[in-house]
Amino acid sequence: MMLREVFMLGERLAGRKDARLRRGLLFAFAEALTIAAPYALVLFFVREALEHRLSMQMTWWITGGIVLAVVLRLAFSGGAMSNIFIAAHALLGQARIRTADHLRRLPMGFFTHRRSGELSGVLTTDIALVEDVWSHTIGIFAASFALPMLVGLGLCFLDLRLGLVILAALPVAVLVLAATTPLFVREIEAVLEATADVSARVVEYVQGIAVLRAFGRHGEVYQRFVKAMEHLRDALIRADVLPSPLLAVFGFVIEVSFVAVAWVGSALALRGSMQPAVLLVFLVVTVGVVRQVADLGVALLMLRASQRALGRVDRLLAEEPLAEATTPAARIERFDVHIDDVSFAYEDEAVLHGVSTTFPERSLTALVGASGSGKSTLVHLVARLWDIPRGKGGIRIGGVDIRDVPFEELHQHIAMVFQDVVLFSGTILENVRVGRPDASREEIERAAKAARAHDFITALPSGYDTVLGEGGGTLSGGERQRLSIARAILKDAPIVLLDEATASVDASAEAEIQRAIDELVKKKTVVVIAHRLRTVRRAHRIVVLDKGRVAESGTHDELLVKDGVYAALWREQERAKGWRLGAAVRVSG
Repeated sequence: MMLREVFMLGERLAGRKDARLRRGLLFAFAEALTIAAPYALVLFFVREALEHRLSMQMTWWITGGIVLAVVLRLAFSGGAMSNIFIAAHALLGQARIRTADHLRRLPMGFFTHRRSGELSGVLTTDIALVEDVWSHTIGIFAASFALPMLVGLGLCFLDLRLGLVILAALPVAVLVLAATTPLFVREIEAVLEATADVSARVVEYVQGIAVLRAFGRHGEVYQRFVKAMEHLRDALIRADVLPSPLLAVFGFVIEVSFVAVAWVGSALALRGSMQPAVLLVFLVVTVGVVRQVADLGVALLMLRASQRALGRVDRLLAEEPLAEATTPAARIERFDVHIDDVSFAYEDEAVLHGVSTTFPERSLTALVGASGSGKSTLVHLVARLWDIPRGKGGIRIGGVDIRDVPFEELHQHIAMVFQDVVLFSGTILENVRVGRPDASREEIERAAKAARAHDFITALPSGYDTVLGEGGGTLSGGERQRLSIARAILKDAPIVLLDEATASVDASAEAEIQRAIDELVKKKTVVVIAHRLRTVRRAHRIVVLDKGRVAESGTHDELLVKDGVYAALWREQERAKGWRLGAAVRVSG
């Protein structure tokens, strides 16, 4: 029953069934039959020998039968392993892909409450455990379950009394195993949790090591990492040690069945109610059955562990994704963006309050305001990285509510350039091609030239084939930003969202990026979040946010005349431009 549940859960996570898995189990069952066959032949051989009816011809036939059983066992074993291995890796590989695809459809709020190491643990450690159990344990389980039953029933036909002695140990062993399972499951869940925590701590420690060194806090964070490792060590020890006494009892019960067969059989043989040959066969066969039942116990526990690991993946897939359109939406033919009375909160923290504004088609709209005024949140809502709760307003592109547009179709129309650029391990060519996977090398180079990135790329040792490390750490901030803009140019989407693309670069890099942005925004609906107001003086429209509300909007000159929030921000930045160090600090040697 548990095996069926594990199969069903795994196939549900993969989104399909695989006939090879069940075919592999049939081969494993057939393998169990071929393992049992030599026992029957040995029984026949011993009886014939003890009763002096054995001939050389009969010996050759029995030997041939055993050899045939071994050959068939190898064939069935190969069929079982190949089918189970291929099906296990195929199904769980598909489960990984489905899980990764599900993650990209989740609202960003999901990721703010989970560490990246924990999620990577689900995609790697948990599924790897299931893969290992499925590929290496299912076949053993099937054979270990079938063989004792087949041999036990066969021995009952030979001698019902001793057959029942063997079978009587099975219910007791199952009860001991049932008592062991909850303890094992509890400890294996602790191991999975500790493994996820270690994964998160590793990512945290490695990614932040430069900051930790700079602030002299690497010791404290290192100690947290060490404690996580020690917690995992202790969890692994408990998972091995705590169930051991009960597993020892399980093994003892199984071994006692052999002693019971020897004692009862000897008593029956001494009274003359059993032939010594039958007793000998029972003793030989029981040794094999005991070993198989012991394997069965371990296989059952590992299957239970895989069931728990699959449950963690299942809970991740149960997270509610961004709602997809249930009815076909009207085709988006215009690319003006209308924001209508949008309110939004991150859990209990309200960020936007009844925001209504418009980003006209083929124009440049700037969003400005103090930090925390809701600029990035509004842009992320337009890109539908978060969902607006029903009844809290709406966003329309070309008159179509973005919630009624299929997820993939919506993002074909939008390109984003984030302040924090994400580059992946791989070549520069591959990183730019993220904007359009089917782009040719020539198209990528044209996009890089337009983004003012071509010159620094060709100056690198391998040009476009230069391999970047994780996060593109060998490039400057301005270079990473221009690669991000090259992606957006390559995508050539009609709506471009720029989230403070020049906020963290120097003046020379900013000038290059600004020229790249000028190339990017031609004939497009462009929304730019600006920290430096002088970069958006030429915007067609400036929308000023203040504490999550639209405070005012207009052109640069119109807003200065209004002398409101924008004018105050402008004056503050102009004063900052004229700031000079008032006094020199002398340092005596």
